[in-house]
Amino acid sequence: MQALGAAGVTAGLAGCGGQQATQRTTESEDGGGGADAATETATPIEVDSESLALIQELAYVTNQTLPVLPLQEKLAQSFQTTDDWNVPSKDSEKIQTYWPTDWLPRYGEWTATDASPDERMTLAQWAVPKDSQYNTWNAKNFAEPRRTLFDRFMNYNLESQEYSGYLVSEWELDGETLTLTVREGQTWHDGTPVTATDVVNQIKLDIYNGGSLRRFVAPDDEGNVAGRVTAPDESTAEISLATTVNEDILLAYLQPKYLVAHEETYGEFVTRLDEADSSDERSTILGELTSKVVSEPVGSGPFKFEDADTQRTLLSKYEDHPDAGNVNFDEIEYLYKPSNQSRWNSLINGETDGSATLFMPKNKLNQLPDSVQTSLIPRHWGLGLLFNHEREPVSDPRVRKAIAHAIDREAVAMNSGAGTNSKIAVTYPSGLTSELSGQVEGTWLDGVVDQFETYGRGESQTDKAAALLEEAGYEKQNETWRKDGEPLRIPIKGPAGFSDWVAGAQTAVSQLNQFGIKSESVMKDNSAYWGQDYVNGDFVVALQGWASYDNSHPYFHFKFLYDSSDAADYWNMPEQIDSPVLHDQLRDGEAVTPAELVTELSTAGE
Repeated sequence: MQALGAAGVTAGLAGCGGQQATQRTTESEDGGGGADAATETATPIEVDSESLALIQELAYVTNQTLPVLPLQEKLAQSFQTTDDWNVPSKDSEKIQTYWPTDWLPRYGEWTATDASPDERMTLAQWAVPKDSQYNTWNAKNFAEPRRTLFDRFMNYNLESQEYSGYLVSEWELDGETLTLTVREGQTWHDGTPVTATDVVNQIKLDIYNGGSLRRFVAPDDEGNVAGRVTAPDESTAEISLATTVNEDILLAYLQPKYLVAHEETYGEFVTRLDEADSSDERSTILGELTSKVVSEPVGSGPFKFEDADTQRTLLSKYEDHPDAGNVNFDEIEYLYKPSNQSRWNSLINGETDGSATLFMPKNKLNQLPDSVQTSLIPRHWGLGLLFNHEREPVSDPRVRKAIAHAIDREAVAMNSGAGTNSKIAVTYPSGLTSELSGQVEGTWLDGVVDQFETYGRGESQTDKAAALLEEAGYEKQNETWRKDGEPLRIPIKGPAGFSDWVAGAQTAVSQLNQFGIKSESVMKDNSAYWGQDYVNGDFVVALQGWASYDNSHPYFHFKFLYDSSDAADYWNMPEQIDSPVLHDQLRDGEAVTPAELVTELSTAGE
């Protein structure tokens, strides 16, 4: 076994504060603060040699073919006010959780001060409160109050990459059986006990609705999972797996789940799905489930639903929750704040007491009162250029590589970070995250790093880009690259509302034009971009996160790149591609089906 370092790094940043990128930080990157990052002792994570080889091979395929060009990796800004509230310091490991507004109140780490006049915490939500609903299987307007209305299965520290029990207090993976123990003393807000049956129902509904666990929990011939996910007693749930699965991967699928499946609200759907005789019948039931609107939920968390109007949702403390004694305030309200700008202003003028995550540029950070602290939390993803593999000219990997050589990723990271030091340029475009802790070089690529192409992390490499384009049949005429007389054009589409992405795209467009590639930034309304352009594959190059955010294990990033509906349906990723070989023992020739390696990785080491 090899110990993997998940190093935490902390430093005080000018205007923001919290965790800071450690690698190749320059004076221009850190927003003028000149803060030095201090690397702490890593929390070791173990990985077997088989898994590491598969991770490196998938990373090499990504690095050599560039199905997506990772530009930067990001830290999320999280805000806590300290005038009337006790909160951990910005450098505290307690902040590095998924997410602070979920967990700190539960643990008594975000409490009203003795002198505070507040009996209510005020946060923000995106959707109109009265239009919000709390059916997790209905994707429309599942609003932020879910964070304290419902309990997650487990807690996860994004910095140390460690899991800890919560609603699922203990777990054990024994071969092909995963056993979950439900926390004692947990009740729903109507007073009924939370039991293992509720946990089973949550998992079943997720699987029936196409959740990721489905690939590991094989249904019977009729598509039924009733016999695979069971509750042998009131406190124990068991999942029978179709094969052995890496435990870190299983936990990453289970940890984020909120317990929403209240029996009176959702039990009938579980029964009907378990008893369905055909896929058509099951599809009809799922249609009813995914269209069901729950506007007054029965929750399982430390706060219960009271009411909602056009401007706010009000929750009150649920005194029978096991952690109610840690909470010394009576209410949480979520104000309707549908834009970044409105959230910035609410923090600046003291209207809200914090935010789980929010991007705030430095000019706005400088307007925050001293009582607002900003912490930075690793997200394990970032801005990337996504290529439509059925559209010329980017269907040619030589063109994709030329684009990579022509773009200065340092400048993209700096401009998209807007002086906050919350972005760092990707050194090895490979689908691997943890650039911020040095784990890419020190862990995932240990022993093979010299085989990987950087494509010029902090500078454009125009000579290499030119050679690739010439090999692909282009020639430069009047400062513009052309083939058969037609200029090489690279339009980049993206969501106009993602201000940091827009800044990064504009930087890349400028660099491509300077190199002689006709490029333009085509920013669309958020809903139009995601609901039309992106899902219909109506782009040559698109802005998208290049990894599976909040997951640190490389499996999830490679699954997103090579074995997801996004890859197949939107980017037109071919099943088989040609790539040089890194580890001869894993494949015989350059033709490779990456999704097969991803599947092998899910069970490696078990």
